[in-house]
Amino acid sequence: MNEKIAIEAIPNGPFKVSHAEKLSYCGLAQQIDGDCYLCRCGESKNAPYCDGNHSKAGFKDTNPKKTQQEIKVWQGEKIKTYFNPNACMHVFYCKPMKELRAREGSDTSTATAEEIMKVVDSCPSGALTYELKQKISTTPNTYEYPIEIIEGGEIRIKEEFFLTNFSLQERQPSDKATLCRCGLSKNKPYCDASHRKKENFR
Repeated sequence: MNEKIAIEAIPNGPFKVSHAEKLSYCGLAQQIDGDCYLCRCGESKNAPYCDGNHSKAGFKDTNPKKTQQEIKVWQGEKIKTYFNPNACMHVFYCKPMKELRAREGSDTSTATAEEIMKVVDSCPSGALTYELKQKISTTPNTYEYPIEIIEGGEIRIKEEFFLTNFSLQERQPSDKATLCRCGLSKNKPYCDASHRKKENFR
């Protein structure tokens, strides 16, 4: 039986990832033999892997203090959705949500609720989640790569995982996370889309 992916954020250093057999980086497959160490300072010359440059770069994994925003809740007829703005990394896959929520109240079928579920499932960070008010059949998502590293962007975890020295964010599912690897996030170890500010980041 395969073990869950384990992720450790080494203080002021890389992510240690265990029990992952493969990942994709910039769309290319990477086989993993044993533990791997993924850069999170954004300065590695061997991206996505750590090469020790976090020490030279003076990388610190602390965050500035900020006021936490409240989770937003929307009560539909068939589905209840939650949005945690503190976990959002602003990829805007959720744009259809406003229209779908407006439609869901007058839709006597489950079609609109199913569309809302698909939008929530497309959220890579887990900022969006839902609870069903009535039974609707669902098909579990399957992915070729449990870890996808976006070119110039974040690490996306897409399979059941556990964390060894940091915690899930509020309402975050245990099979979805976006982790910072540029070193600039103010929500480390999670991504907040600060990589967009980093020039020539791959």
